[in-house]
Amino acid sequence: MDELERERGYADFNRSLNRVIRKRDVKAFKAHIASHPMQAGRLSHCLGLSDELAEIELYKAILIRSALHDLHQEAAEWLKGKAIEPPKPRPKRKAERHRTFLRKT
Repeated sequence: MDELERERGYADFNRSLNRVIRKRDVKAFKAHIASHPMQAGRLSHCLGLSDELAEIELYKAILIRSALHDLHQEAAEWLKGKAIEPPKPRPKRKAERHRTFLRKT
């Protein structure tokens, strides 16, 4: 598998993961991760968690995925309702900051 194929596989995984996460179905979330172990990365730890704990990770995943921005408020409120501190948003990478700067001028 060459680098381009790997990148496409990772991008496809993330797009499909976003669709699964939007459903907020913890069993589908865990099944998707299980069926894509190479791309899941850190999310693989969810497979060893109870559904209740994996659901918390699902809502945290919503908050760190910019493609799911429309669900961020709901996810933050859900986590706060469980007395769980929501994760901080990831800082933008340098290239993203540069593009933002260029658009404003």
